[in-house]
Amino acid sequence: MPKILLTTRYTQKPLEILESILPSDYTLIMLDQVTQEDLIEKSSQAEYLLVSGRLKIDAFVLDRMASLKMIQRTGVGLDSMSLDEIAKRKIPVYVNAGVNADSVAEHTVMLMLAGLRRLPVIDSNVKRCVWEKQNQGTLTRTLKGRNVGIIGMGNIGKAAARLLRPFGAAVFYYNRHRLSPEEEEELNISYLALPDILEQSDIISLHCPVMEDTKHLICRKTISRMKDGVIIVNTARGRIICEEDLIHALSTGKVGFAGLDVFENEPLRHSKLTELKNVILTPHIAGVTYDAFYRMMHDAVRNIKFFEEGRLPEIEQYRLKQGEE
Repeated sequence: MPKILLTTRYTQKPLEILESILPSDYTLIMLDQVTQEDLIEKSSQAEYLLVSGRLKIDAFVLDRMASLKMIQRTGVGLDSMSLDEIAKRKIPVYVNAGVNADSVAEHTVMLMLAGLRRLPVIDSNVKRCVWEKQNQGTLTRTLKGRNVGIIGMGNIGKAAARLLRPFGAAVFYYNRHRLSPEEEEELNISYLALPDILEQSDIISLHCPVMEDTKHLICRKTISRMKDGVIIVNTARGRIICEEDLIHALSTGKVGFAGLDVFENEPLRHSKLTELKNVILTPHIAGVTYDAFYRMMHDAVRNIKFFEEGRLPEIEQYRLKQGEE
């Protein structure tokens, strides 16, 4: 009976979804407390790791897993995993590339629109019986005609670009590797160097991983190059933004609005971000609609099951290749 260790703890609907998908002859082990200590303590019990959350999959965990056959990520982010230690032990890693791209892209566009329409302020005003139609309305903007700069053109960046097409925005992008002319034409996007993206965009949307050159990519220095009143949306990773610098820019109006689904430290606690009116904060939820979560669990369990049954060619496309991280 294969044993799967989930590296976090699900309750209510998430647990119900996962248990509905898990084969009856498989055992699911969950953490009692979402701590590194509990993960290390339970790690020796399992043959498969289902990696979700932010706990580290490091040497301390791996050294206790003598029977570990495979690691399956519920999504695609790898920043919690010590890939060198995993490779050293020759443990295969599987990811669900693109599994929640549509969900994250929809959330991204929602945050853009909320910023343009000053939704938090206007919602608050109406609830306080402030009814200033023209005065409030003329402070908002349409998405049509705006310059949207997307930093990172992977599955989610591409999904966001597709959603933006009907709005009539001009979409520019920066990516480590430029797309083909055919892809650019299909997505109706134009490539710009990073400095030009920063300077020309009315809205900047982040869709890149955290690496040495992207940590605190958005900081006092880069914000100073942006348009006054720029909107910044982050549904990627919190450490791409220096929150202290963003808070200052939001307070002065240099950044007009921010839509943030991810943060430098999660869960968000005691942050000045919660005191600002020109920001919407969501709890790293962009990729966790019912539909996206069901598919993430379905695909993750399928990969584990097929691996256990030796059906490796059928899941080869999901295996992380050396150097892809």
